[in-house]
Amino acid sequence: MTTRWRALLASALLVALAACSGGSGDAGAPTATAAPEATATTAPAPEGTAGCGREPDVARLGDEAPGDVAATFTSGGVERVYRLSVPPDYEPDEPAPLLFNLHGSGSNAIQASVYGDVPRRAAEGGMIVVTPEAVAGQWQLGGTGTDGDFLIGLLDDVEARYCIDQARTHIMGMSLGAWKAAATACSFPGRFASAALVTVEVFPGECEPLPVIAFHGTGDHVVPYGEGADPGITITGFNANLPGAVSNIERWAANGGCDPEPEISEIGDDVVRRRFGGCDPGIGVELYTVKGGDHTWPGADVEIAPPDGTTQTIDATDLALAWFADHPARG
Repeated sequence: MTTRWRALLASALLVALAACSGGSGDAGAPTATAAPEATATTAPAPEGTAGCGREPDVARLGDEAPGDVAATFTSGGVERVYRLSVPPDYEPDEPAPLLFNLHGSGSNAIQASVYGDVPRRAAEGGMIVVTPEAVAGQWQLGGTGTDGDFLIGLLDDVEARYCIDQARTHIMGMSLGAWKAAATACSFPGRFASAALVTVEVFPGECEPLPVIAFHGTGDHVVPYGEGADPGITITGFNANLPGAVSNIERWAANGGCDPEPEISEIGDDVVRRRFGGCDPGIGVELYTVKGGDHTWPGADVEIAPPDGTTQTIDATDLALAWFADHPARG
């Protein structure tokens, strides 16, 4: 990542992350990336979408971070902003996996692209990445509504312009973006094969079984970790009433038919993984708890105060991308 992008993101995120999940009404030690255990899933043979055979209408990904390009899409008569990255080895006749990456409250698309370095690293697996932008930095909480129309309309549009493997279309987000990712996947069953949720993993209340990998720090001062949180942290406002990370992930596991008791293991000195077994075929549910972790993206190389609030023991981007590869849509 270039110095220019580090400076841009660090200054913006100090403000943006403090507001994460506010919502509207509708480099230390080497990174240990304990890869998720693959579940027995047989994906349908990729058939590709209507966009197969068409040359990409944006430049393929280059070396300069973040690598994606700004674009617009009109939804409900309103011009909406998003970013799009196309892998350098994209072949118009070969269905490619697709990822939607949603930013947090008060943030924007370019910050989401840079912070997790998602477009560049996803490209290594041949994945196209769409990074949508909310109006005024705020996603509607519900899965439907004008934002839901925008996201699904944008998905339809990308499928019409690019050769997409619909069995390998995934969604991820941070904070309010994670909330919106979960709500969207559950409101539009069959459109997303799995989800990765960073710092917010609230279960929407009704959802077809969905593979979910989540990350949350015990020192999060914006969204409560809940039981097991570091002492002395006070959460105020809307977020104070949100359920805790462990109870949230247990609801995702129950929804996926998983065993109620997870396998718990330690990764390094500051990460605990809860992995649920016995799930419905093709379903997996995992929570990575970062001891002392703040409201940040594990593995990010952009410093956000306090600097020790971001673990380098695991990397949320690497783990999420491995999760997506292991969890295509169930055949």
